[in-house]
Amino acid sequence: MASHQHDDLKDVPPGRAGSAVLYLFCLALFLGGFYLMAISFDTGSPLLFTAGLLAACGAWFLPMGLAGRPD
Repeated sequence: MASHQHDDLKDVPPGRAGSAVLYLFCLALFLGGFYLMAISFDTGSPLLFTAGLLAACGAWFLPMGLAGRPD
């Protein structure tokens, strides 16, 4: 029975869990960036807006620029 469970794990491609974690992190960073931009309109702070803009741009850059395309 244990060997059957081990055979099931061979079908899972490597790096799948890392991709899911990266997706969730970037989603949280993207939504957090929009939240910071929204708060900046209430407070009138250009620093908060800049931080939100950088966070949203960073959320797009991480998977495309750093993670790259799988070959």
